[in-house]
Amino acid sequence: MTGLHQQVRRTINRYGLVPPGTRILVGLSGGSDSVALTRLLLDLADLGGFSVAGLAHLNHQLRASADSDEAFCRRFANRKGLAISIETVDVRADAQSHGLSVEDAARRLRYKFFDRVATDIGADRIAVSHTQDDQAETVLLKLMRGAGLTGLGGIYPRRGALIRPLLEVTDAALRVYLTAQGERWVEDESNGDLHNPRNRVRHR
Repeated sequence: MTGLHQQVRRTINRYGLVPPGTRILVGLSGGSDSVALTRLLLDLADLGGFSVAGLAHLNHQLRASADSDEAFCRRFANRKGLAISIETVDVRADAQSHGLSVEDAARRLRYKFFDRVATDIGADRIAVSHTQDDQAETVLLKLMRGAGLTGLGGIYPRRGALIRPLLEVTDAALRVYLTAQGERWVEDESNGDLHNPRNRVRHR
């Protein structure tokens, strides 16, 4: 095992994220973090006595590349011999009808979709790919918005069935791992949009 595998395994064990016998649904966007999450869980499954039951991809229809990202996820799942559930939603329409930001609407729809798929395939846990970088960005955003000490909590390793095994590793480490494995991923061009507060924190 690489040092990355060992770190992810330590996170899983420290927070009791995946008891033996667990069936995991992985949320797959096609980005480096979710592709790495899938690969790492597949690598660690036998050691941890758990299994990757399937993948779930929600096509938000927010970017020109959304359909090609979906196609990438289908191909990736096929190569790994994993079942994948895919759904397309109109995030902008949902955001407008519920008075939400596009980001909040996307998050709401994504987790509702993951919950449905987990129920359908009998998964006990839903793994998403938040990293140490996401954790730092979340805390900085809360500081910028004037949160006090009681409001500065970051991203939790587990909330109910939702788990985040990558919360103690960096985006850079995941990309190094994928490159060494000859594994491809897709880039989200919207990550360069500095109108998004999280992107401003990330880049500046």
